[in-house]
Amino acid sequence: MRLVSIVFGICFLFAQACSSDDTPMPVCTPVPVGDQDEIIDQYIDQSGQTMQTTASGLRYVIETPGTGDNIDYGNTVELEYQGVLLDGTDFDSGTLGPLVLNQNTFIPGFEEGIQLFNEGAEGLIVIPGALAYGCFPPIGSVIGDNDVLVFSITVLSVDP
Repeated sequence: MRLVSIVFGICFLFAQACSSDDTPMPVCTPVPVGDQDEIIDQYIDQSGQTMQTTASGLRYVIETPGTGDNIDYGNTVELEYQGVLLDGTDFDSGTLGPLVLNQNTFIPGFEEGIQLFNEGAEGLIVIPGALAYGCFPPIGSVIGDNDVLVFSITVLSVDP
């Protein structure tokens, strides 16, 4: 009898969770990289930077060149970073590493962007939403769906 009660309770909770009400569930529509070009261009113009664009649509500028080879998968890296939204809202900063860079260590745009830097390099990367978190931003973060992210990066060390 106890098992029947437990099964009935689970079924009741499942039915409640699946019941429909009039409140629509929020839906995120992924935004293609190129659809954010205009707002990224405005940000770059306002910042006074001249940036390069990669094939994926990532924007970057190396403000202070470093030395040696660029960061690559398998390298142990340490870097300082600050992440902000286009409106200047700070969402994260600190020191990463030392850690071994592997594929899927970071969001795609950050992973691609840091590989443009070498030891001692400083600069900015601007990551379109589709190369950042897209429709899956971190829970509890100020980062919203499809937000463009800007990272200021200083590479402290790179060990092959």
